[in-house]
Amino acid sequence: MLSKLSLFSAFLLCICGVQSFRVQGVAAKGRLKCNGRPLVEASVSIYDKDRFPFDSDELLDQELTDEIGAFFLDGTTRELTNIEPELRIVHNCTNGGEPHCRRYLVVPIDSYFIHSGDAEVVFDFGVQDLSINGGEMRCRSIPK
Repeated sequence: MLSKLSLFSAFLLCICGVQSFRVQGVAAKGRLKCNGRPLVEASVSIYDKDRFPFDSDELLDQELTDEIGAFFLDGTTRELTNIEPELRIVHNCTNGGEPHCRRYLVVPIDSYFIHSGDAEVVFDFGVQDLSINGGEMRCRSIPK
């Protein structure tokens, strides 16, 4: 009888734990340029930055910029603690013509923009020319 009670108690704890995870998300929009021209097909994504070593960053939404360099993202997840959203942009503006190099720009998104299912406030990245501050350049090595 005691083991059945223990199993039932463990089951209730699991159910209560799952219910305490809440839906959280963030929406972001903007337009990207490179030297004054639309930055087309740049990869833009929203991630939940996780601080624990066993918990990897979670992709909430991702897309490529359109023909005018615009993007709109809105992604959600279920988390026990508050999410720490960030906008990540991967592009080839001012990469020195190196086909195997990309620039990586990471922009933290303030907790003010976190929603619980429907975006009430959208993080507006505005119109940014990434030739000015395009982020860190990373190159992958090509075997010869």
